[in-house]
Amino acid sequence: MAEAEPIGLQHGIQPRARSALPRLALFLFLLCLMAAAVYGFFFTDAGRQVRDNPHLAGLHFRNWVRSHQLIAPAILLLLYVVFTLSLMPVWWLQILAGYGFGLWLGITYSLIGATLAAVASFLMARTLLAEYVHTRFEAKHTKLRALDEKMGHNGLLIVMASRLMHFLPFGVSNYLFGISRITLMDVILGTFLGNAPAIAFYVAVGAGMRPLRNWRFMVCLTIANIVLLVPVVLRYWRPQWFKRIGVE
Repeated sequence: MAEAEPIGLQHGIQPRARSALPRLALFLFLLCLMAAAVYGFFFTDAGRQVRDNPHLAGLHFRNWVRSHQLIAPAILLLLYVVFTLSLMPVWWLQILAGYGFGLWLGITYSLIGATLAAVASFLMARTLLAEYVHTRFEAKHTKLRALDEKMGHNGLLIVMASRLMHFLPFGVSNYLFGISRITLMDVILGTFLGNAPAIAFYVAVGAGMRPLRNWRFMVCLTIANIVLLVPVVLRYWRPQWFKRIGVE
């Protein structure tokens, strides 16, 4: 007696096709999210106000936060994730955080938002693109595979360097990290530490501190930036030190 074919095969659905459906749904969700972010930022009254009169937008946001103290932090974090996934700039959210929450809470919420957004876009890229990149490109290019493995060994330093020196846009860098061998923990720690100086600056702008005129504040930010950059510089200046602790 012949064995019955699996239900999926009876209906002509191959296992590979079934596994692609969740990715397709996720990709369509990402496109919708991007469209919503672009529409909100460029074609709504709130978006126009943020672009044309950020001070007035900040004052409105401060008043809104006072009336919605419980949900305001969650809304800020959600916007951070949505705009990062959509490859949109997020520095203006840090300024709004300064208006709405003050310096210390603004920095705290912005750092949490940046970390959550980095994780979300990292996982999005890893789910949608990592397997394709590794099987289609790295498998055929030895140098590319070697570079990816080296990035994986130095993930924390690479993430911190990109955050501190800003040579890659925040959203783009998260997607690139997602298709590499850099680990999720590297992204979390590198984002939280490396984003701190820049976030503190923008939040201070919104909090009314006028950081460019506050030399003590700028000196503190500069020192923090240098201290965080030291491991990155030493990694390439004294690589033998890192080899002793297993970092190639």
